[in-house]
Parts: sequence; structure tokens; C-alpha cells
Amino acid sequence: MNHINLSIKIERAISDLRRGGKIVITDNFTGLSVLLTPAELINNDTIKTMLDLTISRPNIILSSNRCKALGIKINNQPCSILINNKWSLSEIMSLCFPLSNTNKPEVNGVIAENQNGVVSSSLLILRQARLLPAGLMSLIRGIPIENICEWSFQNNLIHVFLEDIMAYEKVSATSLTMEVRANVPLAHTDNCEIIIFRPRDGGDEHFCLVFGKTRQFSNPSMVNPPVRIHSQCITGDILDSLKCDCGEQLKHSIKFMADANEGVLIYLAQEGRDIGLLNKLRAYSLQEGGMDTVQANENLGFNDDERFYYPAKEILSQLNINQIKLITNNPKKVKHLTSLGINVTERIPIKIKPNEHNKKYLETKSKKSGHLL
Repeated sequence: MNHINLSIKIERAISDLRRGGKIVITDNFTGLSVLLTPAELINNDTIKTMLDLTISRPNIILSSNRCKALGIKINNQPCSILINNKWSLSEIMSLCFPLSNTNKPEVNGVIAENQNGVVSSSLLILRQARLLPAGLMSLIRGIPIENICEWSFQNNLIHVFLEDIMAYEKVSATSLTMEVRANVPLAHTDNCEIIIFRPRDGGDEHFCLVFGKTRQFSNPSMVNPPVRIHSQCITGDILDSLKCDCGEQLKHSIKFMADANEGVLIYLAQEGRDIGLLNKLRAYSLQEGGMDTVQANENLGFNDDERFYYPAKEILSQLNINQIKLITNNPKKVKHLTSLGINVTERIPIKIKPNEHNKKYLETKSKKSGHLL
């Protein structure tokens, strides 16, 4: 399968999961195939439907962070939990969803999984779908691996391979194409251009702003512009939320590059450090109960930061830029970009004055996430 077809198939699987559907995942290494559905969208008929299809009662699968929040000790590994026949739907949901008000049932039959197995890939595609990393998963019995594609087709199920899920985000970024570019005068400069990048697999679009003399460079090896890689934050960027510093960082970066008459601002569709707007607001709700931003994300089952920077790498490559001065307070971002082959020659800090609403948020970013504030 070529890269475009691979990522299109994953996008179709993601679409089915977001509708509460089921997909089939096969691990070529072990020969196992499983049926997966997102836990947050199950109903009273889900378990019976999965049992009828697979002749196997589904288990709950949870990320290591969600297990930790529940007090399940499995040495930072994802796990599957045997569902007790007596559990109600609300009790199942209480294990998967931290905002559930139902008392959590006593858990027995917890099985830890390795980090690269079918449970990990199932949780990964749920996260890629911007769903909670919690699902119901059944082992498909009696279907040889050579027949699993046909079985999936006959049951109107999308079938994907574990290795395709693992490669998806990197492969999808390589399908980005520069679709349109146009002048866009801003409050701080009229020498600015916007460029839209669309992936051929139907995934998220990204864009960049190119400022001043960076628009006219002729020798890429001589270019070393300031670059801000900014992840979408609707609450901060558009609504001027005081809970974070994202909007202020965005405005500061635009003014900095306008004043310098050079630079590139890459705006990535990675809301909430790539957990999506809905899950970010779920995290906000947990923060209202006293958690900090890291605790809230981990209680939902996510990592503190789920972002990858493959799209940024691809955008810079298409702009013929291979060395940059990165505008960021996050040393991990420098490390990630360097690992992708981007030469970060300098880190330019952003100084934002805290307010009463984001003071704790900024302290957490500094103490737990390593940001240099």
C-alpha cells in the first residue's frame, strides 16, 4: 500500500470511530486481530454486538496515565481490564471517563500490555481521532490472518494494520501540499503572505504566515529566519482567554516578526497540545476541581503533551528553509525539531506577564513541563 492510500485508510477508520463505530486492527507480528470501539460512545447494546461479531467478550483498554489515575499499578504500561458481567454501563464509563459521577467498581483481571502492541496502537488511533484514549476491544476468534480483510469487508468494518497506525502521523505530514498563497495585510505590517497546506488524505489543514524579506529569499542555505511554531488554541487565540498564555504568545510573535521584517509563523491544527478542543475543555472542567493542567490531561488518559512536529518539518521543507531561530519557551520543542533534522540555531524566548487566572498554569508549565519562563 502506498503512503497516500495508507493514510486515507486511517482517516476513514478515524471517521468511523468518531461516529461511535467499530474498526478492525491486525498485528502482523503476532497474527492477532481485534475489534475496537471508543469507550466514550458506547451504549447498552455495544457489548452484545461485539460479542456476537467476535465470539469474544470485550475488555476495557486504558492508557497508562488513566490506570495511574485509577490507582492501577502496571509500571507505566497500557492495560486491558476484564469486564464484570454485573457492571452497568455507567460503571464501565466511570473507569474510562474521569467526569463520570458513578462510583467506580472494584477492578480485577487487569492485564498489562507492552508499549508497541495492539492495545497501544488501539489507544493511539483513538487519540488521533481526538477521542479519549479508552476503548472496548475484543479479540476476533476463528478468523485466520489471511482472511481478516475479507471478514472485515463482509461485516462492513474498516480494517487497518498496527504498523499503519503507528506510521500515520508521519506519513500524513508528507502528503501536505501547498494549495494557495495570498497577501494578507496585518495590523503590524502589510508585507505578509498566508499559505495554506492541505493533506491529500483528508486530514487537518495547516497554514503559515511569511513575513517581509523571508518572502523573497533566493538562496535557502543563507536563510535563518525567526520561526514560531504555534499550536491552535481557539480559547486563547480567538477568545482571548486568560487561562493560558497562547493568545499573547501568538500576538507577540506576529509583532516580533513584523518589526524584524522577516520570519515564518506556522499555525498547526493541534488544539489542546493535540488532544482536541472537546478534551481540552474536559481538562478545564477537571482543573476547576483543583487539578493543574498536567494532572487534568493525565487524568483523562493523555500525556501532558501529545504533539508531533512532522507537519512543521514538511512546511519548512516546502519553503526551502532548513535552519531557524525558534521563538519558544519550550526546550522540548527545540529538541523535537532538531531530531527531525531542522537546524535550530537560536532559541528566542517570549516574555509574557502572568495574570491571576493563568499564574498557576504558567507555574505548572515551568515546574512540570520544563518551559523556561
